[in-house]
This record gives sequence, structure tokens and C-alpha cells, in this order.
Amino acid sequence: MMFQARDVASALALLRRHEIAVVICERDLLPETWIDVLEHLNTLPKAPPLIVTSRLADERLWAEALNLGAWDVLVKPLDRLELIRSVKLAWDHWHMQTHTAVGKSMSAAVEAK
Repeated sequence: MMFQARDVASALALLRRHEIAVVICERDLLPETWIDVLEHLNTLPKAPPLIVTSRLADERLWAEALNLGAWDVLVKPLDRLELIRSVKLAWDHWHMQTHTAVGKSMSAAVEAK
């Protein structure tokens, strides 16, 4: 399922109501930015990876995004195959983190009995 939000507040409301595996975000969201979105995502128990999009995706944005913890940066207009590849890898990463952590917690609880 795919959701769309017009601003950061609506995106956060969706993230609280639904288990979302990947977030795609435009670099500039005025008055906020993708960095604000990333900071909000990092407070979630099952934080989804963030993919940043921009028409001006230069080396500086790439370095900043990856250093701060974004999953990927994609240039607009989006290339279909690159988008699919990035979302698939981000989803796989999120799925492994969330389901591996649950599996480890459950096995630890069983061993404790």
C-alpha cells in the first residue's frame, strides 16, 4: 500500500497509524526539510529508511544525506528502474531489521521460560 502526504505533519500522522517500510521525501519541504523528516523517523520504534529526491542531487547532497543516515538520494525526474531498485533494497533492509529483532526477542523470551 502507498500513502501520500502533503506536509511533514500529515506524514507523521500516517507513520503513527500505519507500519510504513520506506519513506520517499523531496529535499525541500518548506518550511521543513528532509533532515527534519529523518529526525522524526529516527524517533519511531520501527524507523523506515528515507529516500531523498531532488532535481539538484549533487555530491554535496549525497554526502550529507548518507552521513546523516538517509538510505539513498535519487535524481528527479525519477528513473523507474533506479526507483524500484532503491525502494526494494530499503524495504529489504527495513524488513530484516524489524523482523530479525522480533525473532530474537521472541526466542530470548522462550529461552527465559
